Amino acid sequence: MSSIKVLKVLNVGKGQTMEITVNESEPEDSIDRYVMDTVCTGEEALEIPPHWHKNHQEFLSVIEGRVEITLDGKTTLMKAGDPAVLVPRRAVHSVKGFKGERLIFREKPDPAGIYKALFFNDVFSKGGFGGVWHTLRAFYDGDAYLALPLHSQLIDQAFVSVLGGIAHLFISKKPETL
Repeated sequence: MSSIKVLKVLNVGKGQTMEITVNESEPEDSIDRYVMDTVCTGEEALEIPPHWHKNHQEFLSVIEGRVEITLDGKTTLMKAGDPAVLVPRRAVHSVKGFKGERLIFREKPDPAGIYKALFFNDVFSKGGFGGVWHTLRAFYDGDAYLALPLHSQLIDQAFVSVLGGIAHLFISKKPETL
């Protein structure tokens, strides 16, 4: 009997889903316990815009296909089988897939925990990105900051804090469970 269970499948975009899984044989503090796999048919290219995280780092890997990962301005082509890339806290990063190519892209947060799955559940709760205000509120609640063109993390934080805080006044609250 497998100890890996799919907790939820989220609609990310056209031909794109995210499978949130738990490996119950792993302890709560293992980065291998909660895993998010974005599965793309290739109908549309996966595009994750430049952003960063203040309180966690991520391990990114490709299970099938290939992506371009830009980390602090340096772009690398990553293919299935390549070692995972560590994205440190505060490192600006973005990801781009390729139209017409199937892709399975994996993310594991560090420190470990279900918080990142709850963030994605929130961001994609409207069946994809739920609009600017919903996304700003989700980023405010979820340790995600857009990397604005001014290249100042202080300004990025202020932008998300102020506008995400305003969004709390009229956007539905973050779901507490999957």
